[in-house]
Amino acid sequence: MNAKFYPCEAGDSEKLFVLIHGFMSWSFSFQSLIPSLVNHAHVLTLDLPGFGRSKKDVKYEFSYEQFTKTVQDMIDRREEHFTDIVPVGHSMGGQIALRLARSNRCVHRVVLLASSGDMQKSSKRLRWASRLPFFDVWLARYVRDRDVSHVLKQVIHDNKKVTTEQIDAYSLPLQENLMYRALSKFIRQREGILSREELHKITKPVLLLWGENDRIVPVGVGRYLEKELHRAKLKVFPKVGHLLPEEIPLEVGEEIIRFSAGKERSE
Repeated sequence: MNAKFYPCEAGDSEKLFVLIHGFMSWSFSFQSLIPSLVNHAHVLTLDLPGFGRSKKDVKYEFSYEQFTKTVQDMIDRREEHFTDIVPVGHSMGGQIALRLARSNRCVHRVVLLASSGDMQKSSKRLRWASRLPFFDVWLARYVRDRDVSHVLKQVIHDNKKVTTEQIDAYSLPLQENLMYRALSKFIRQREGILSREELHKITKPVLLLWGENDRIVPVGVGRYLEKELHRAKLKVFPKVGHLLPEEIPLEVGEEIIRFSAGKERSE
């Protein structure tokens, strides 16, 4: 397997929460959310191929569809038989969660946390550039020149919530050179987001959780998804940025548990 998995057991529950991280992130982003979920269902997190502590296999096809197949393979390898699978996708992970909803009959509900919804396929110029020799070297230099603490302060609304642990955790994967070769392939192979027509075909209930002050994926994207998905409900949290699982893990956990039990709020 190209991905690194982290299972959290929860008795005999037939429900499974699958936590799928976003772009340039990894399973660390869910560490504060997991304690709110683990007493209610099995919880499975992962580092998608090319990210976090996963294998950086440059032969892997770095596309949303392949990521979805990898996550599905991970679920199939489990000894337990889950009849109620709830994908929880953050940012880019939302595109994978929606694709799981299309392909897995045991997925009855989907949770999207500040999901990407307007990220089109990379431009032809960028895809061409990614094939140039040493593009991955340039990419590594470009990324490493960015101050991780500054980036976190851009995505977390309350700068006081940025911790040394977060800075260290998000800095760690950036030191691995193979990650940039994988990232170069991702730039070339990543599809665009699901089209409006594809979104219309998803008839399962979808919970959209958003931060009002998200500067990475603005709340307008959430409103667009609520409009295009037949059974979607959007909840917006004030004074919250892009990293909902880390900024307000208890509130997010409560919403996920209520929604997955079929007890959505009407407001």
